[in-house]
Amino acid sequence: MERRYLVAVFVGLLAIVVAAAVLAVPGSSPAGPLDGDQSYPEGAGPDHVNFSALEADGTNVSNAPRAHWDTYAIVYSAPEERRLVEGEYYIDATTGAIVGQRWHDGRVYINGSTYAFVQPADSIPAHQREQFDSDPQFVYDEATEAYYRYDPHYGEIAPTNIGRHPDILRGYTWTATNTTTHHGVPVITYRVTGVRSTAADVPPPSNGTLRLGLDDGVVYAFDLTLDADGDTYRYTYDVRPAPFPDHDWVDTARAVAANGSAE
Repeated sequence: MERRYLVAVFVGLLAIVVAAAVLAVPGSSPAGPLDGDQSYPEGAGPDHVNFSALEADGTNVSNAPRAHWDTYAIVYSAPEERRLVEGEYYIDATTGAIVGQRWHDGRVYINGSTYAFVQPADSIPAHQREQFDSDPQFVYDEATEAYYRYDPHYGEIAPTNIGRHPDILRGYTWTATNTTTHHGVPVITYRVTGVRSTAADVPPPSNGTLRLGLDDGVVYAFDLTLDADGDTYRYTYDVRPAPFPDHDWVDTARAVAANGSAE
């Protein structure tokens, strides 16, 4: 009798632990199994993801998530010694403004034809500071010890890394495992299964998942670990709702550029 009670208690505790683990996953709902009727965005299927086909209609991470969130972030991490693209971006869906985090603590602001940039002088190597000093597009401000650029008539979006972060996924094969939601957005979860036959000189994966927007084909998240030269390298990516960052420095950039020299 006592043993039956102990078994019942153990089963009950196990159920609680499993339920807690499911509820603890941030930004997602419990996964559901894929069946034969599962739909996929154009360019994807149960055992493949064609990233070029997904991008053919112009839907991308800089516009599609605006339908879900007023402001959002594109957060990226990579090994310091193997970074392929620059860091994070924040997008205001109402105004269309973009703030990007660049290497060496630089920041860029883009809104329509307006382009602004700030680079703290103490965050960059000496040779790069010489480049800023010799480039007439940048002005150094002694008060803030930073380089600025401001152009109200840039005319088009300045080159950025928005949308380039998932490029690392193209060299690998993917298999759909379940459907879920990512911060309320319906997604299909894929797991990495190997290296594409057409990929050259890419390190083999040891583990990896990606979350693909069910309705828009946008990559909303990935977590990929690669094996290279006896080491492992992890890359993560997350598109999620987030406050738009303070950007008062844009006014400083405008003023510094108008003066054309340090104050």
